[in-house]
Amino acid sequence: MERIAVITDSNSGISQEMAKEYGIHILPLIFHVGEQEYAEGVSLTEERFFGALEEGEEVSTSQPSIAELMELWDGLLEKYDKVLHIPMTRALSGSYDTAAGLSQEYEGRVLVVDGRRISATLENMVLHAAKLVGEGMRAEDIQEHLEKIALDASIYITVDSLRYLKKGGRISGVEAMAGEILNIRPVIQIKGGLLEVHSKVRGRKKAKASMEELLMEDWKRLAGVYGEERLHLAVGHANALKEATEWREELKKHFPGKEIKLVKLPMSICCHVGPGTIGVAVDAD
Repeated sequence: MERIAVITDSNSGISQEMAKEYGIHILPLIFHVGEQEYAEGVSLTEERFFGALEEGEEVSTSQPSIAELMELWDGLLEKYDKVLHIPMTRALSGSYDTAAGLSQEYEGRVLVVDGRRISATLENMVLHAAKLVGEGMRAEDIQEHLEKIALDASIYITVDSLRYLKKGGRISGVEAMAGEILNIRPVIQIKGGLLEVHSKVRGRKKAKASMEELLMEDWKRLAGVYGEERLHLAVGHANALKEATEWREELKKHFPGKEIKLVKLPMSICCHVGPGTIGVAVDAD
């Protein structure tokens, strides 16, 4: 049986502790806060990160260097036959393109998956890949399977403040001002890694109700293709644990007997949407 190492980046939300439990290797994304450099999940705490956002400090991300990536791959290939690398979606980061290009130098021993997912949906994809490795599936077959199901996942989020979307250029200053005055909140869909405004509603309560309806629609559609046993649900949040926990309990009424994970949105997404953001996700494996 092939010895296959599974790698993902910290955008997946998989903690270092979980990674050890499942035998997964995590490549931390790099953050620049002010003039300091941090590694997500290693040296950057939530207090420092969200504090910087609230204070208006400059926060930016960058992918790990090619040298770091090669060092990780080279080290793993001393113990494993192949490496299955599953980075965050190429739509939001250059990590995939960098890794895919570099993998050409490894003569088929490094396979880079175009998973097109982030956060909880990426986490489930990576855990599924580790399961398939344990079952003895070939690396090439796992890659093909993951890329086939990549788009069968959706995330819906709404923000607490429009200033982060404005800062990132996703909405105009006029839209942000009008939205704050009228209490208009966008429902943003993340599918295939693209952040697109699905709809706009007045108030957070209506935004959450809209996301619930969208989640149930996607659940029914995917269940018809894969069966409910292959679907995963999650509630995600950006420094809004209390609200997310309460909302998860409400959602259980719509999905009786189903597990709904409670996850933290990765910092690379929080940079764009800000603290107080809350959302739901469904995906298939």
